[in-house]
Amino acid sequence: NMKKVILLVLMVGLLALTGMAAKTIGFAVSTLANPFFVTMKEGGEAKAAELGLGFVVLDAQDSPEKQFSQVQDLIIRKVDVLIINPVDSDAIVPAVLEANAAGIPVITVTRPSNGGVVAQHLDIDNKEAGMLAAVAMANALNGKGRVAILEGIPGAPSATDRQQGFVDELKKYPDIQVVTSLTANYSREQGATVAEDILQGNPVLNGIYGHNDEMALGAVRAAIAAGRLSELKIVGIDATDDALAAIKAGEMVATVQQQPALQMAMAVVAAQRIINGATVEPKVIIPLKLITIEELE
Repeated sequence: NMKKVILLVLMVGLLALTGMAAKTIGFAVSTLANPFFVTMKEGGEAKAAELGLGFVVLDAQDSPEKQFSQVQDLIIRKVDVLIINPVDSDAIVPAVLEANAAGIPVITVTRPSNGGVVAQHLDIDNKEAGMLAAVAMANALNGKGRVAILEGIPGAPSATDRQQGFVDELKKYPDIQVVTSLTANYSREQGATVAEDILQGNPVLNGIYGHNDEMALGAVRAAIAAGRLSELKIVGIDATDDALAAIKAGEMVATVQQQPALQMAMAVVAAQRIINGATVEPKVIIPLKLITIEELE
């Protein structure tokens, strides 16, 4: 009808006035099953809306193959900038190369691409995360005790760094001893199983550090089942909602917050700078925050 036509003409005229249609950012995310990445997505959406940018999100559900086809889809849609949170740093390379060939700038978040040209990579310093976890553990134990570690996926850079940062910082506390360090693959179920074995093998244990909150929460479950939660100071990394609830309940003593919403907001700002022809820093480290009961009260 006529009203719709007039409205359409007005809108087209308005777009012509503003110079062009709104620019669009494509966000290829590894998984939205993880609350961390949901927070990241929401942070990106909020910043894009504030800057008047379109924001398209495609969820790879942790499949490298699916992510590759989703990046191809975003390239076909001609997004102005691609923000990629790779499922796998090696598997993403062909997708980054296709974006490079199509002339679409790429920004990576939390996991890098091991090839291709990337305008900016935003990440945390996982050694710093491990260091902050060690500070929290040492404070909770008053500088002495026996501690066990639940490690992330073997060979994953985040796991290597979260281990290194923790162990290095604990060198300042000669009376804290790491009695065992075993992988539980960043999983709550495996965290519970491995912690159960550790508790059986160590009649005296004062602390458990999980490279992430999922494993730390698994350790909480095992400690409750063994009737030993009151003896243990449990520390994680990620500041998930469940971990914050566990700290409030006195089941965990600390976690480290990565600030995913801030990370994605900064990535979107970088995308806008690229669209505007400005230069961006090749690497940006997002500050971390130690969360204990004091921060939550």
